[in-house]
Amino acid sequence: MERWIPIFLLLTALAGCGWFERKVTANVTGHAIACIDGVRYLQFPSGVTVQYDREGRVRTC
Repeated sequence: MERWIPIFLLLTALAGCGWFERKVTANVTGHAIACIDGVRYLQFPSGVTVQYDREGRVRTC
C-alpha cells in the first residue's frame, strides 16, 4: 500500500495543474474545453485561447 502513495501523489499533481488536459486530451482530440470564471477556453497542445461563438462573442458556461 505504501508504494502506491507516491504514484497517487504524482497523478494528483499532474491532473491538478492542467497537464493532463494539455498533453493528453488536447493531443488526442485536438483540443480540450475548460470553464474558468464563467468563460469557456479551448486548450490546445501549444496554448490556450478564449472560445468565441459565430457572432464573435465570448462563449460562457
